[in-house]
Amino acid sequence: MPIDQEKLAKLQKMSANNKVGGTRRKFSKKSGSSAGGNKDDTKLHEQLAKMHAVTVDNVAEANFFKEDGNVLHFNKVGVQVAEQHNTSVFYGLPQEKNLQELFPGIVSQMGPEAIQALSQLAAQLKQHEDKEKSGEAATAEDASAVPELVGGEPDVE
Repeated sequence: MPIDQEKLAKLQKMSANNKVGGTRRKFSKKSGSSAGGNKDDTKLHEQLAKMHAVTVDNVAEANFFKEDGNVLHFNKVGVQVAEQHNTSVFYGLPQEKNLQELFPGIVSQMGPEAIQALSQLAAQLKQHEDKEKSGEAATAEDASAVPELVGGEPDVE
């Protein structure tokens, strides 16, 4: 039985493609909105697992007070804490709100020291705003109120 050379060449070519170092195949990566975000989330979850973070249940809301008087308010929040590493992670979509909007709901959750500190902060913010408003008029007065230096050249040895 004679061997057909054409069939043999085809079989050799097919087997060469399946061997290690054979023909490379290119795969296109699927790009989507979920591909980029999940990668970062999985890295974060891996790091939290390494730190033995504990999930805190039954957290209704979280508020973060900023220096400018606004508050980052998390309505639905997930919390994980790694106490031994002094790390807390808050999951959710924050809303930036004014302190006045959240004040009635926050007061019932605060102790007397916190209320006093908050009232001092509010007074400082009000003074700062008043200075900014009057600062525009005062800068013109301050520029004309600077006296000229009197005297000769300074002594240089």
